[in-house]
Amino acid sequence: MKHLSFIFRLIFMGGWCCSFAYGQNSSPSKAITARLTAFSVNQPVEKAYLQFDKPYYAAGDTIFFKAYVTIGGQHRLSGLSGVLHADLIDVKNKISQSIKLQLDSGITWGDFALPDSLPPGNYRIRAYTQWMRNNGEADFFEKVIPIGSVKTAKVPESISKQPAPANLKPDVQFFPEGGSLVVGIPCKVAFKATGANGMGIDIKGRIVDNENRQVASFASSHLGMGYFYLEPVEGKTYSGQINYPDGSTDIFNLPKPEAAGIALSVDNDSIPQASISIKASYKYFQGNRGKAYTLLIYSGGLITTVSCTLDSQVIKLQLLKRKLHTGVAAITLFSPDNEPLCERLIYIQNYDQLNLNINAGKNTYAKREKVSIKLNALNRKGDPAEGYFSVSVINESQVPQVEDNGDNILTNLLLTSDLKGYIEQPAYYFADTGAAARQNLDILMLTQGYRRFEWKQVLDTAKKERAYLPEKGIEISGQVKNPFNRPIAKGTVTLIPSKGGGLLSTSSDDKGMFRFSDLIFTDTAHFVLSAVNVKNKNTTKITWFDDSMGAPAIQKNVVCSFSAFPGTAMASYLANDKLRLADAVNNKGKGIQLKQVDVHAKKPDDQYRTFSLAGAGHADQVMHADEIEKVQGPLGVSLDGRLHGIVFLGDPFHKAPFLHVIGGGPMLVIIDGQEGGNLNYLNANDVETVEVLKYASAGIYGMDGGHGVLVITTKQSRGLNAKDIAAVGVLPIAPMGFYKAREFYSPKYDNTDFTGKRRDLRSTIYWQPELKTDKNGNAIFDYYNSDGTGTYKIVIEGIDKDGTIGRQVYRYKVE
Repeated sequence: MKHLSFIFRLIFMGGWCCSFAYGQNSSPSKAITARLTAFSVNQPVEKAYLQFDKPYYAAGDTIFFKAYVTIGGQHRLSGLSGVLHADLIDVKNKISQSIKLQLDSGITWGDFALPDSLPPGNYRIRAYTQWMRNNGEADFFEKVIPIGSVKTAKVPESISKQPAPANLKPDVQFFPEGGSLVVGIPCKVAFKATGANGMGIDIKGRIVDNENRQVASFASSHLGMGYFYLEPVEGKTYSGQINYPDGSTDIFNLPKPEAAGIALSVDNDSIPQASISIKASYKYFQGNRGKAYTLLIYSGGLITTVSCTLDSQVIKLQLLKRKLHTGVAAITLFSPDNEPLCERLIYIQNYDQLNLNINAGKNTYAKREKVSIKLNALNRKGDPAEGYFSVSVINESQVPQVEDNGDNILTNLLLTSDLKGYIEQPAYYFADTGAAARQNLDILMLTQGYRRFEWKQVLDTAKKERAYLPEKGIEISGQVKNPFNRPIAKGTVTLIPSKGGGLLSTSSDDKGMFRFSDLIFTDTAHFVLSAVNVKNKNTTKITWFDDSMGAPAIQKNVVCSFSAFPGTAMASYLANDKLRLADAVNNKGKGIQLKQVDVHAKKPDDQYRTFSLAGAGHADQVMHADEIEKVQGPLGVSLDGRLHGIVFLGDPFHKAPFLHVIGGGPMLVIIDGQEGGNLNYLNANDVETVEVLKYASAGIYGMDGGHGVLVITTKQSRGLNAKDIAAVGVLPIAPMGFYKAREFYSPKYDNTDFTGKRRDLRSTIYWQPELKTDKNGNAIFDYYNSDGTGTYKIVIEGIDKDGTIGRQVYRYKVE
């Protein structure tokens, strides 16, 4: 507590009527601090941020991104989770692509290859860890990604105009500072007006009382937000009469004033300090005079409390901001009974981000010239910073962007991730540090609200289990039951890699549940689950819970659906992309070709069609429906003579498969996971796949498979939900592993001679997701310019080992 006491003396200045308290020195503040500390330790908050190589794309492109996952208020890279889930959500609010990425101390990177047949529109990318799901989608990273198409002659009208639904009206909300209007206390009231598309709209109007007398007027100052002052009078209620730009009007009621209460206000206009005022109404003061209240300041995980005795109607404090963390801070007033009464958010700007110095050697380069960049990272003290960074270089002439409309690592981790709802143009508050921008940022604090935790949750002492635990690796789980559909306890479940390798075994619990955790493998891997009961019998029904079926539901994003598509900028981008594609076709086979992959959409087949039980290429033979159906009739008749090394003996309706060897017995037949089925009851048209497993592959079935195994999957089974796939004794599965990111292709030119060489029309010139600075804070990278002239923009973002964030933009010319 000595540390907190020292910090408190640095944070607060004299001139107030209250006594200091630091946790254990005061029972109320001690209780609040202890519970908030316990809450922060037991339920740490993870945040995710993704940097992309550019702001929008075309169908056929690849979206490259770097992910940073931080934990706690000081934004240190997280070691809690080992898996990051990333989804590409299409214009119909469905997951188009989903990948798992392995986190290494909070760092990973990946990509999405876009089919060239992708329809244009506003897509979304979301990223999350399982731990984040405990707070719903509040902690998820989400970004709107506009995608165009060269195959579309123009931007579809439905995208460009973005008409709002007719039944949605503009919404206006009023937010009294501190949370409540109190009779007799002047209050700053902020407001926010949003249109049907979720974007701010300008309004003006007046505030009237219940006798229609005007008591205040107002007009929005930025993106539909503004404020006015109001001193409520006893017995009065208030409403706002709104005038919209289109001439329409509306009326909204303000919150009803409290007859007796206490209010909290903060003047945050000054950069070095903030003035805090606690004001009690006359009636409230008379009833609570002399009682001890607690003021708590929560900033970047740092908790500071002060105990204030209510011996005056007005208590004032000066808060020094230089020792607080940059970002959103919450100031909360608690009652003597530790109930939160008022709360006010302020933004702290201490300019303590990393200083990233970029040295490009010169300001102007030639086409295809090699560019060598030296990066030096320093912290606020001027010391070298060892950190993790990602670098994007684009040709701004081909990818124009309005900086204020974008978000970045600073706006995300320091601002938008700590506020409610959609924050419009977050970069504006960082690009402009003038008085007007600071005032608009303060209004944003008043309107968007704090959502990282609710005091009801913090003050609740009941221990609650978290629904989602942190993932350290990939998990394979399921359930085993007996033939009577009852759970098997203490059964042995074995996970067998189809390509060979070590076996893993575990026991089922009293509910028959089993799990294999912390697995590490890439792409889609093929395994076989084998289970026996306590008597070592394999008459067990195995069910595999495919975790891809448990993805969070997709919430419709109004802003994404109706926000403006970047028509003009996208048209410029698509024009260059069209030239690039035409040049690739016209110059095919000539000169130096840049690597290009055209991605075509393909409906994914189910696991049975793409999966051979012994692993890709390891089954002795696999036949699919289109080949099986070439010979009609009972399945035994259809397959007879077409399976290599297999003979069918018996009449047409009692044929049994045998390996073509002397002394061989009948093969084990498995139909849709069930052993001992009669394949002759099936028609060739009923079957999706037939897999042949001879001696080398049949060991997993024990003695029953000693003469080989014939695995048959019917078309009817394709309608099963993947999480309900079950089999008796053994079950082949194909879980999704960690995605292996593509490497960005950056050509190298020995000279700038263009004779006979194909044009280089790249818009993303360079992408490097893994750039580390050394102990001296230095890093070097190089690349070659393309043939495009104009302004090239380098964007470097990252974070050091202490959780300090940095971003730098550098531009140079190519002529």
